[in-house]
Amino acid sequence: MSDKQIQGVIVPMLTPLNPDETVDVPSLRSLVNYLIDNGVHGIWASGTTGEFANLPDSERIRSMEAVVDEVAGRVPVIGNISSTSTQMSVSLAQEVSELGMDGIALTPPYYYPDSQDELMDHYRYTRDSVGVPLWVYNIPQTVKTAVEPSTIAALAAEGTVVGVKDSSGAGELLAQLNVLCDQGEISLLRFLGTTFRVTNAGSVGVHGVIPGIANLVPDACARGWEAGEAGDTDTVRECNAILLKSQKVGAVAKGGGANAASFGGMKSALKHMGVIEHDTTSRPFRPLTDEEKAQIPPILDELGLTG
Repeated sequence: MSDKQIQGVIVPMLTPLNPDETVDVPSLRSLVNYLIDNGVHGIWASGTTGEFANLPDSERIRSMEAVVDEVAGRVPVIGNISSTSTQMSVSLAQEVSELGMDGIALTPPYYYPDSQDELMDHYRYTRDSVGVPLWVYNIPQTVKTAVEPSTIAALAAEGTVVGVKDSSGAGELLAQLNVLCDQGEISLLRFLGTTFRVTNAGSVGVHGVIPGIANLVPDACARGWEAGEAGDTDTVRECNAILLKSQKVGAVAKGGGANAASFGGMKSALKHMGVIEHDTTSRPFRPLTDEEKAQIPPILDELGLTG
């Protein structure tokens, strides 16, 4: 386990891209500083919001290298090394294991569905092969296979994994995991991939949240989480209002899928704000049209992000 305290709002960072879909490193560094300057508590690199599944390993490695270098120890960094097989994930993990990240995150392999006993081997083999604390990244809607609470608890009890990002949206399964950890006195960092649990994460038994919208409104996410922990209901209400308004950025697209709309909307907004240079998304994600981009500035005005 890293000696840094890992809690609060960890941002699943967008990956700024050049028009040729290579990592725009200067913009990535600018985004890192925008997030940290606005109070976030950690960075999740090369994740779903970072378009990792659309990028070659060489670009994923470049992005993680640049994130770690720019963060320079100010907040914890977790890097996602997920791939389509255990060995491919391990190979990527070994490439980045000396960067000094505070953890690596791993989904089940995506393409072939896997059984829970195969997942046990997947995580054990990876942990045995790489000397970096390992997190379960549970996101069955994109990888087909859910990591069951009993599997996560068993892996944590034996020391194979130290944390979990649960993006499943399955509240009852999270509750089961909480009970298993409590009954077994199991130490496990539990985080939710969520927007509307930012300000009440503690009430559902987790240590923090990993919300994609924090790329755009990091201050509201960080202050909202802190206010929720402190019982500051006025600030919670204020930050929740900002989180509600921020959803409009992901709704301007009139075509393409939900991920393209979300990532493209946030990138276009951050470009308009001068945080990143390009709003490129990786193919086959549909980019925003000029007419759709024209809807972004009024939303930023409403959020107070154009001053």
